[in-house]
Amino acid sequence: MPLYEESALAEETVRFWRHALQAKAVDTVVLVTTAKETAPSRTTTEALLREILSDGGEDLVLLHCEEICPYRAAQLDMAVAWARDRFASAVETEELWIGVYNADSRPHLDTFDELRSAIGADPRVRVFQQLVDYVVPDREGTGAVAAGNAALQTWWTLSHYVARNERGRDGDSLWARTSPFSTFGHGEFIRADFLQMIGGFPRYAYADGLLLGWVARLAGEPIGLLVNRDVAEVPRTGRDLILQQTAWLRGLLNFGVTVEWCREQGLLRLPASEVRLLRARHLAIPVAWGLSTATVAAGIVAEVHRVIRKRSSAADLAAMAALASYPVIPGLVATTRQQRAMGRGRRAVGVLASWPMEGLAFWPALYGHLRHGQQAPAKTPR
Repeated sequence: MPLYEESALAEETVRFWRHALQAKAVDTVVLVTTAKETAPSRTTTEALLREILSDGGEDLVLLHCEEICPYRAAQLDMAVAWARDRFASAVETEELWIGVYNADSRPHLDTFDELRSAIGADPRVRVFQQLVDYVVPDREGTGAVAAGNAALQTWWTLSHYVARNERGRDGDSLWARTSPFSTFGHGEFIRADFLQMIGGFPRYAYADGLLLGWVARLAGEPIGLLVNRDVAEVPRTGRDLILQQTAWLRGLLNFGVTVEWCREQGLLRLPASEVRLLRARHLAIPVAWGLSTATVAAGIVAEVHRVIRKRSSAADLAAMAALASYPVIPGLVATTRQQRAMGRGRRAVGVLASWPMEGLAFWPALYGHLRHGQQAPAKTPR
């Protein structure tokens, strides 16, 4: 678990994973802080040390990465190197699995029993992804937009990602082999020999979870899906949401860089025609996201202007109502206990507030990508 400026979550995170160890759900938990962190007071490292050293425990390990890397891959590689030394026999028998989570992840402990069963059922799969239920943070400063964002992100993940991953897993047709899928960077599990094959976690661009999944796709590796889900927080404010979505969309725009990197590393297994189709289908995701939001927003503004000028017909009003209702639909579907407790009205209002921010973040993401390429953005706040 790579940590960077996570002092607000450090103690809670340690308590959660200590409980997982006590329940024997996992073998070892490795937390890795970084020298990049320069918080003037109560840094992540200090908060973790205070909690960890209170009652010890050799299976809850704290490492500190001195390598200054703009991405968290250096921290992850450090944890993998430590695990290889600690579990050398598992490495030799290809039984060492690395799980990656964020500091805000709170997966159900049944996840790890499911993973063990899935590994036994299909030994050829060396990468598994756990999907995510996004929740509103129960912390000070959380705004109304977080409720809508939690509903939107969870709905998008379950309605889009599952279908794409299942369609692309078998790879027995052109459409399947070029179906976009990836991993998220948390709630993902990788067998150590796959990491060794690709030279460790990718360090060449932002959004390491996406990169790992893309490398697997281009190398012809299937990605398995787990039923149990991770639980992760959404940004607390509208400003934080725009920063997060901009960073995520910039990550999506790095697919072309991944293709070239895989070609240089000798990992590219798909023919050139399939790579071009896969690249186009990947690019369609962020472009469609940005264009659809801009189109709906522009349509609503134009129709309101026509109403004010009294140039609108009944058909125009109906079109405006349809445009306005489109982003509300995900808010009408409650997929988690927290969302059901919110009530339909709060979810719908929250979605109306957060949906334009998410889609319109494509444009600063595109500008940043064209100007800086795969350069990492600043850490997005929680």
